[in-house]
Amino acid sequence: MNDDLDTLLQDASLQPPPDFAQRVMRAIEQRSPVAMPTCPTPHRWQRLRWLAVASGLVGTGLLGLSQLASFVFGLWIATAAL
Repeated sequence: MNDDLDTLLQDASLQPPPDFAQRVMRAIEQRSPVAMPTCPTPHRWQRLRWLAVASGLVGTGLLGLSQLASFVFGLWIATAAL
């Protein structure tokens, strides 16, 4: 199976023309930076990402504190029963 694939890839019809790289680079250079699409609100996504991270940290912090409080309360109850 690999021999068939190698034979197909060596076919001349799949090879790019000799000046392909130069034509592509020329087309990129001719493109105006003004014509490039720009993202209208990149700052908005950064703010949303920061908000998601902060919410995650606050949520996990509160969960950790509740676990710590239940552990301490459990120790207090166990020692008070003795």
